[in-house]
Amino acid sequence: MLAQARTLTDTMIIAGTRRLAALAPAHKDPNDALLPDFGDAPGVNYEVAVAVVEQAIEEGSASVNWTKEQVREKVAEAQWKPVYGTYVYDPEGLA
Repeated sequence: MLAQARTLTDTMIIAGTRRLAALAPAHKDPNDALLPDFGDAPGVNYEVAVAVVEQAIEEGSASVNWTKEQVREKVAEAQWKPVYGTYVYDPEGLA
């Protein structure tokens, strides 16, 4: 979606899966997991998105006019960041 590509090509999927594979904890410790920890999801999702957008640009599938150098910044700008308000308990239920 971010690359505004009309199709998701096989090479874009492969680029994303290769980036995910490169982040496997098992690369550092063969006894560790193949997939990154769930707590690392924001960073992993960012890296996978960057790889897919870069591939879309490289193959001409992207409708955006970005250089590959701009991709990291554009993905960071588009990434959802949770913001939660502070709630105060009102025992009387009036607030």
